[in-house]
Amino acid sequence: MMESGAKGSDVKNRRFGVNLLGLLAGGLMTAAMFFPWWSFIFEFNTEMTYVYPYLIQGPGSELVGYKRSPLMALLTGVLIAAIVLCLVGSLLKGKTGRIMLGVSGVLVLLGAWRLLVRVFGVADRYGIPVHGEGAASYEIFAVIKVRTSLEAGLFLCVLGGALALAAAFLDRRVSLGD
Repeated sequence: MMESGAKGSDVKNRRFGVNLLGLLAGGLMTAAMFFPWWSFIFEFNTEMTYVYPYLIQGPGSELVGYKRSPLMALLTGVLIAAIVLCLVGSLLKGKTGRIMLGVSGVLVLLGAWRLLVRVFGVADRYGIPVHGEGAASYEIFAVIKVRTSLEAGLFLCVLGGALALAAAFLDRRVSLGD
């Protein structure tokens, strides 16, 4: 008889629930992977080059010299881990869920920051703005007009990271299944 009571309390102690803000954060982070984070176009091209966390897509990849760098592979792994942590943390109640959501938010914001650092470095190397129009100096002799833009993927990622942190701190207020 004691065993059945212990089993019932064990099931009751399993702390599953749904953190709605955490799920929203995970959804935004996932969506961010499918949208470009930065883009640029040269005056002589009609096609935009898009930079995702895992790929450079478009004619600018030939100018840069690669479509995927080792840093991009690392960033993609970090972002996928953050998405998994966020979604799993959104389904767990208590300290474990909050920690997973917090770690997810920090990882995603660090990933976005590192990509921005890289974009700022590239923009500085060629003398172009990160967002706007300018003239890029290429191989000293060529000056090319370039238009650059921060894109939706970056904003979705940052918003998702901020919401994951908020979900971690507001866990009891934004959870279902209490």
